[in-house]
Amino acid sequence: MGKTNNAIPARLARAEPIEVVIMVGGALDKLMDSGKLEPGSKVVIANSRIACAVPAGKPRPDLRTVASVRQAFLDAPSIAWSDSASGEYIQGELLARLGIEAEVKKKGKQIPATPVGEILAKGEAAFGCQQHSELQPVHGIDIVAELPDELQRITPYAAAIVKGSKRSADAKAFIQYLAAPSNGKLIKATGLTPLNTN
Repeated sequence: MGKTNNAIPARLARAEPIEVVIMVGGALDKLMDSGKLEPGSKVVIANSRIACAVPAGKPRPDLRTVASVRQAFLDAPSIAWSDSASGEYIQGELLARLGIEAEVKKKGKQIPATPVGEILAKGEAAFGCQQHSELQPVHGIDIVAELPDELQRITPYAAAIVKGSKRSADAKAFIQYLAAPSNGKLIKATGLTPLNTN
């Protein structure tokens, strides 16, 4: 949902031939409200949890408790977080809640467009957090753990049909397929939490 050239709002504004969007639920709602998506077509497919990682082979901090997460942020010499939902939460709420906003913002940065895992893999940050599903496919990092429940921010991912789609029936069938309980195990394998499994 960011402001980069390839963000979904920019692609829709260019009238790219898109039938379905899949994105963070709250951001999708904004596009729905602005008239870019077909009313009533939203389907929540999975939930996404925030995890933290380090470059491969580096020491893994303890992230089991609120206190240990706070210490992990304080101990890291450099930190990266995304410009998407998880990063907005970390930058706008979590750091202040932990009472370490000033200390961490001196050595941390929000990363636009590039996955946080790639920044870690290049050695450009020592510690980083993003949705588990975004970190999982990146080589050269070790995922330490998801944030504990007390600090976790679960983000729903949803799909909807683009307003004026010329293949709306196909788009609806595709969304229904993605949300089918039979795909729960596949969704879980990507680092997301499916809403339905069988």
